[in-house]
Amino acid sequence: MMKKQTSLFMVMLLAATVLYSCKNTNSPQAVTEKFLNSFVQMDYETARSLSTRNTWELLDIWASFAKEIPESVKKEKAEHFKVKITGNKKESDSTVIVSYTTEPKILPFNKLRLLRQRDIEGRERWKVDISTLDLIGGEELYIEEEQKAVDVERIPADTIRDKED
Repeated sequence: MMKKQTSLFMVMLLAATVLYSCKNTNSPQAVTEKFLNSFVQMDYETARSLSTRNTWELLDIWASFAKEIPESVKKEKAEHFKVKITGNKKESDSTVIVSYTTEPKILPFNKLRLLRQRDIEGRERWKVDISTLDLIGGEELYIEEEQKAVDVERIPADTIRDKED
């Protein structure tokens, strides 16, 4: 009986290992998670390898600011960082929007656009695409829901207002 349980446990362990090793590390969700982790660790080279040329300018700016941050602060921030992928939406055959939350919050938006591109060896790769023009121009993707809300004065229908001449 004990041998059967041990054998069953070993088979289950092997199956779990195989399933875990087959996890797609190039899915939009996996790339988003790895990009955000690299970003918070201030490993801008890895973040750069996971992003498009549009994003490189922004990463260069962040890297220049990161030089001023003490190593102890960088390490502490990275140790307590958590990413949760909350959804994805296909925009086209080559574009996906991935929604996420992070703890603590590190970016002023909670969605990233990923583009499918071919690398030098011809393999398809998902790349994070953050354009500085999109950020400056108020691209809908980078405006959070609470910022989209507009204060509207509501007046009950039975209220009479004096008109000003």
